[in-house]
Amino acid sequence: MKNMLILLAIYLAFAIPLSIMDKRKFRISLPVLISGSVCLIVSRFLFPTMATVPLIKSLIYACLSSFLIYFGTRVLSGEGLGWGDVFFGVFSSIFSLFYMNIIATVFASLLGVLYYLFLALLDKFKKNKHITRPIFAIPFVPFITAGTVLSFVLFWIIA
Repeated sequence: MKNMLILLAIYLAFAIPLSIMDKRKFRISLPVLISGSVCLIVSRFLFPTMATVPLIKSLIYACLSSFLIYFGTRVLSGEGLGWGDVFFGVFSSIFSLFYMNIIATVFASLLGVLYYLFLALLDKFKKNKHITRPIFAIPFVPFITAGTVLSFVLFWIIA
């Protein structure tokens, strides 16, 4: 469990600044994301939570599935999801591995939808009712981060 807390701290050291950056600019720093990914991969081997061979397979499955889910969403949404969100999803999968990553993606999606509905309700009750915006742009990296942390807490409680 101690190793998972170390990995969580490393994940959050990169995820929180990237979430703030996405919230402010709708962009994330690729060098920070790459360095965070390298740090997480190295840390996974320095602070193992499972045997090395299943770890490598789980990393490959997690990264591949995460890329396919987020890239598929990007394609199906007409590029509503940015490349930064796709790559950040892969970064998060390095921390969460396969099963926890699937749960994290579900949590991130639910949180994003709830936030979107909240913004839509706020817009509906504004004084300028003649001005409507059918689509809000929301930064998704903070929701991926929140979903990953929620899935970590869920798995920690269960385990």
